[in-house]
Amino acid sequence: MTWKAVRLKNSHYQYLSGRTAGHPAVFHFLNLTGWQQFERFTCPLIENNSLYLQTVLIYKHMKTTLRIFRILFKLLLLVYVTVINIVLISAFYVLLLAIIGWVAPSFLPGMFAEYSFAHHLVYSMPFYIVLLNILYSLSPLNVWVMRIKEGYKPLDGNERARVERLLSEMGMERKLDIYRNKDARTNAVTFGFNTIGLTGGTLAAASDEELKGIISHEVGHISHYDFVYQVLLFSMQSLGYRCLYGLFLIPALVFGIIGNLVIAVAPAVRFAVVGIAKLWWGIYKLLHHTIYGISRMADVNINKYAEYRCDTYAVRYGCGEGLLSFLRRLAVAETDGERPSFTEYIMSTHPSTEKRIARLEKLL
Repeated sequence: MTWKAVRLKNSHYQYLSGRTAGHPAVFHFLNLTGWQQFERFTCPLIENNSLYLQTVLIYKHMKTTLRIFRILFKLLLLVYVTVINIVLISAFYVLLLAIIGWVAPSFLPGMFAEYSFAHHLVYSMPFYIVLLNILYSLSPLNVWVMRIKEGYKPLDGNERARVERLLSEMGMERKLDIYRNKDARTNAVTFGFNTIGLTGGTLAAASDEELKGIISHEVGHISHYDFVYQVLLFSMQSLGYRCLYGLFLIPALVFGIIGNLVIAVAPAVRFAVVGIAKLWWGIYKLLHHTIYGISRMADVNINKYAEYRCDTYAVRYGCGEGLLSFLRRLAVAETDGERPSFTEYIMSTHPSTEKRIARLEKLL
């Protein structure tokens, strides 16, 4: 095997190409800062260095185009969720103001007359509510609440010593706060900007190399700010779908009282009243599933790509073999369980373990 090292012009990367008689050329793309392999592919038709470079540049441009497309897709989803949910929040707020104006007609005019800032505050309240919800979701307080809710506590002495040793071996310079809970299942999550949660099942089942792979995968989520993006989506949706429910619930309560009075006077109209109620809630379900089904399906695909990307991050960090070993053992354990349905697979936030394994095997 003979190898050539060629640095790409105006690039941060270089590749090693090698071939033997009768075998295709093999490309190893290397990061110049750390000489870590991050891509590999074979091409049996390439015979000269100029064609090498052309193929490499085309491949690089294709990856850049796909990356830009994914970023635009994420931004479009965020804009869609923001616009839809601000409309719903504003509509529900207008309904509440209408109820206040009907119950106490002089309350709002009197407050506007007494306080000069009240007019601006009242009519801008939905935007302030959204902003405060986003700020809270990104705050350390929310991270603490989420961690406590999931039962994550500081590592004990032996676990802490083990994790600190592994982080040192990995050369991890980022400050990480790692916690554990008593869940026997194998899982790992990220909270905020530097917090990782490992289940008791993961700490017990994973070897040192596998645990390095798991941690580096989670660091990939932190490095790409996946938590921030998901918080922005969730904070908008959590307010929006509650306001959508309120927009249908309040009129339903009013119509329900009126309908019961009508039924008491004329029992024959019961079927009509029940039919209107079912139609009303049917419209609500249709709107809910349409609005949030679109964002859910788009978000699921974004999350699946994020998992692949973080697997690649673990490979670049030099922990891909450990992650692959853990996923292989996880796949064996999953074969004993029930296979997910087509709908469950489509709506799952993670790609299948088999696909992650196949992709990692190509990268390593």
